[in-house]
Amino acid sequence: MDTRGDRTAADTPPTVPDVRIEATNFGPIKRAAVDLRPLTVFVGPSNTGKTYFAVLLYALYRVLGGYNRLPGPLHGEYSRLLDGPAAAETALRPRELRDLLDKLEADAASFSLSDLPERARDAGRTFLLDPETLQAGLEREFKRCFDLESVSDLVRSPGRHREMGISLAVGEKDRDFWGFGAAVSESGVTADGRLDDDLVLVPEGGPASTFARRFRSWAKQWIGDAGNRGYPIEEFFDDLLFEMLRSGGVQGGDAHYLPAARSGIMQSHRVIASSLVARSTRAGLEHFSELPTFSGVMADFMERLILYEEDESDGRSMSELAARLEQETLAGRIRSRRPTPGGYPEFVYRPRGTKQDVRLSRASSMVSELAPVVLFLRGPVGRGDTLIIEEPEAHLHPAAQTRVAVALARLVRAGVRVVVTTHSDWLLKEIGNLMRAGELQEAGGPAVDDGPPSALRRGEVGIWLFHKAGPASGSTVEEIPFDSIEGVEPPDYEDVAEALYNRSADLQNRLEDAAKGGGP
Repeated sequence: MDTRGDRTAADTPPTVPDVRIEATNFGPIKRAAVDLRPLTVFVGPSNTGKTYFAVLLYALYRVLGGYNRLPGPLHGEYSRLLDGPAAAETALRPRELRDLLDKLEADAASFSLSDLPERARDAGRTFLLDPETLQAGLEREFKRCFDLESVSDLVRSPGRHREMGISLAVGEKDRDFWGFGAAVSESGVTADGRLDDDLVLVPEGGPASTFARRFRSWAKQWIGDAGNRGYPIEEFFDDLLFEMLRSGGVQGGDAHYLPAARSGIMQSHRVIASSLVARSTRAGLEHFSELPTFSGVMADFMERLILYEEDESDGRSMSELAARLEQETLAGRIRSRRPTPGGYPEFVYRPRGTKQDVRLSRASSMVSELAPVVLFLRGPVGRGDTLIIEEPEAHLHPAAQTRVAVALARLVRAGVRVVVTTHSDWLLKEIGNLMRAGELQEAGGPAVDDGPPSALRRGEVGIWLFHKAGPASGSTVEEIPFDSIEGVEPPDYEDVAEALYNRSADLQNRLEDAAKGGGP
């Protein structure tokens, strides 16, 4: 029985829980602990693990169905839990459903996981965080996203009998709702999930609560269904997850990854796609003894481009932000077209004030670098999604880098969780300014936004520095605090600036000495 009805998300902003991800002995990273914020920025020298951690975030998102208030099971892999004797044994019986309804109606109270019968709680944990499915999902996505033959390749210094550790915790106000811990070694992946018994499933509010009202509707239908053994606990959690998503009770959404090589992919994706299709035939395979492979993030990016369709829904805030980025930074419009019906899309750039399209291979590197951002905002990215962008400042003039920082903040304000890796001091300085604008608003000052809201609050931004103690050591990660005066300044940036100044002064002194001595 499906009593969910329309699962379209409500217009209320998505609730973003606190998310903490920790990793040890992971690739180039010795130790990292990152709190995922609405805007999360990874900075630091090259080869310190910024991209590794960004890909890890993407892989975990795909395994867990997002970083939501409740973990979302992958339904295809949980089908074995939905049928058979186990489903009947763990069902909520009509009497138990009446007790829960009485509790809600008596005092308008909420009820938590601990209010369910013990067998139902245990089955719910298995449904949401089944260890076998979790382990299989982690191993599959680690291999796919990092393009590995063995997950043990992720372990830092595996020859020393080390293992990689990964943990995730989702909650709020210093309290975990759920999470898991996993270890990766030469023998594979082991994982164990946890779900807090005090996690509130239906919040307070009584008849005014959407959750309680919908739960009453579900429960009464199961109670009144003659001959029914009860409300299967798996379907109960399935219904609850979708109702929370529909009502804005979880973030929901999808994850999108824009890799650092996106500029070249944008210029040549139709050629790459045609070549891959040609090789996929038996005749094509005969000419290649070994086919090269893409990483999962690159393959997913390519797939989005090949299947690209613009979302033409009225009033899409993401489309408005895409138009702003085109207007303020690109001075033109990114367009998609299909030269032949059913063929691969072609992406072109039309400069402002002209009626002629320019292929991205002939446009500036700035245009081809930002084109995927514009296209994704017009297409797959929506409110509640997570967007991961490697080096959004690549090939951009400093002024354009600051405008990209504003675009990222506008995405946060529109309900998208944003993660970026960067080397740009300009990007960080503008993010600092946007945080100052947020402080000004909190102090009762006037809004300083020119266009869509872009002010950021301190708690919405996390800047994480990846650095090594020495050339042979692994990276560690620490948060860079925001300072109202200095903004956000990685310590090594200041060192580089000072070294440049000292070298400039030394060369100037030598030049003056040479001039006095009559030398060359």
